[in-house]
Amino acid sequence: MKYLSLITVLAMVIGFTTMASAHEPVFSIGPETIYQGGLGVEAEFEFEKGNNERQFGMAYEIIYGITGRSAITLTVPHILKKEENSLSSNGLGEIQIRGKYQLFRENSLGAQDKITAILGIKLPTGNRDKTPSLGTETTDFLFGMSYGHESRLLYYFATLRYLLRTKKSGFEPGDRFLYDASFGIRPWQREYLEWDLVVLAEISGELGFKHKLNGQKVANSGGNTIWFGPSALFSLRNIMFKGGIQFPILQSLNGSQNEDDLRTVFAIEYHF
Repeated sequence: MKYLSLITVLAMVIGFTTMASAHEPVFSIGPETIYQGGLGVEAEFEFEKGNNERQFGMAYEIIYGITGRSAITLTVPHILKKEENSLSSNGLGEIQIRGKYQLFRENSLGAQDKITAILGIKLPTGNRDKTPSLGTETTDFLFGMSYGHESRLLYYFATLRYLLRTKKSGFEPGDRFLYDASFGIRPWQREYLEWDLVVLAEISGELGFKHKLNGQKVANSGGNTIWFGPSALFSLRNIMFKGGIQFPILQSLNGSQNEDDLRTVFAIEYHF
């Protein structure tokens, strides 16, 4: 009987570890990687609405597990932007390559804690000359850290990222500091082979520094925006549907800029 109980506990831990391996915030980057040799694909639809502009986007993402603690991700977006004055543009957005390495991982009974380092590069593939523009045409670098706690009932995450931007033809977009936190619960305790639902509340902050043009700061650029809203992750074994919506609860922008009204994401992810 004692051995049967031990086997049951081990099965619960293994089942949780497998089931939780793909849970991350919808609007942020979490600490998760993928198993060594694993391959994941994702298609993500994004919509953002401001007081003068609407943006639709489809992003296609591939993640590959280099080791059990490290992974690399390629994201290729296609963007359609529309302004209230009927101007519109569409095309390839800014391709991103991102790597993760788990610095810390601790398993306990029915729970797991992780800390992951994030490094990335954004390629100059978005056309800045279109109106509205589809990118900055600069090569930018991402540095970040993410912490996550996952258990059979509770989830919480915290992520810090810094986007270091470079100069292109006299134009230097301002660096960006991003900070995110989220809290979630699993309303129903499910087994691995059954469907699973996690609901979260996410808060996301974006602090942008002013752009520079020919060495001079651009007055109508930069500022701070904080978003808040619900999201959900619905999975069945190695397939996951995720989505959420956020609204700005604080906008402190420099000069005269287009303010945001909402943003939403819906995605489907599959792990081989």
